[in-house]
Amino acid sequence: MNTSVDQIEKEIERFLLRDIAFFIDNKKILKKGKLNLFKFKEFHFIFTLKTDNNELKTYEIPYPFSHSSGADFLQFNYTINSFALDGSNLYFKVKFLDNSNASKYYNNILVLSAM
Repeated sequence: MNTSVDQIEKEIERFLLRDIAFFIDNKKILKKGKLNLFKFKEFHFIFTLKTDNNELKTYEIPYPFSHSSGADFLQFNYTINSFALDGSNLYFKVKFLDNSNASKYYNNILVLSAM
């Protein structure tokens, strides 16, 4: 899917003032809370979440290579396959880079889900 900031922002608006959670590969919960605000700034989406302790916390994620959505979720795709064509020269160059210091998003899918 072709990804633009405007498309993603429209998708995120559906989750405003709802309880949400961010998952990596549908396993580990990274953050959860009520989505109060969000904005896009310098290649990152910044979310303001109200936690169970009534504290406001910010959570920042990089702009995804692609995204998809369903009724109660939004997927941010950071996989190599969504960045480079499978089997291409770029794919193999990226695949063999040293990823020991890579972000937790590297080659993963982040899911924003309504709770």
